Amino acid sequence: MERENLVFVTGFGPFAGHESCNASWEAVKLLPDTVTVRETRYRIEKLQVPVVYSDVDKIVPRIWDKNPLLVIHCGVHSSASKVHLEKCAYKSSYPNPDWQGECLPSSSANLCRHGQDCDKLETSFNVHKIADELNEKHKDIFSGSTDVGHYLCGYIYVKSLDFCPSRTLFIHVPKVEIIDPATVQRGIVDVIQKCLEQI
Repeated sequence: MERENLVFVTGFGPFAGHESCNASWEAVKLLPDTVTVRETRYRIEKLQVPVVYSDVDKIVPRIWDKNPLLVIHCGVHSSASKVHLEKCAYKSSYPNPDWQGECLPSSSANLCRHGQDCDKLETSFNVHKIADELNEKHKDIFSGSTDVGHYLCGYIYVKSLDFCPSRTLFIHVPKVEIIDPATVQRGIVDVIQKCLEQI
């Protein structure tokens, strides 16, 4: 399948402690429908993902079936004071129930591609370089991170990294009270541009 200039960005829906609003989706839904990088126009497709393992299992393959050039997943980090660009995710140690109260059968992600024979998968993007470059514009709101966690954020990230580590990134955003969604979405747009420059 020929790859179109498609960027896919997801945010999560409600879950415990974030029932009324999930800061990740509040920012993602504000993203523009297109972004232009080096005179090339890219279409942005946005999707809210339930905080449910079985939904992630269905949604991630559907995203990659569209053959996007870039996939960025976003989630809220309850104690973050900055926007974290996550470097890696893990296949194992997902013991907690999801928003529907369901657990994974073995507390481990079922991977069959890049992550079949290892526990940790890393994105090819230089997250620390991107964070440093964007902090010059965004008043030091970004940081690189290696702690995506072992809940749905880590789960969706490792599932997508299994498909393509060179075209996948996860962004942790703070609660809306810490950094407002409009500021976060502007930052996400710039992250998209930086990633497309690295592809």
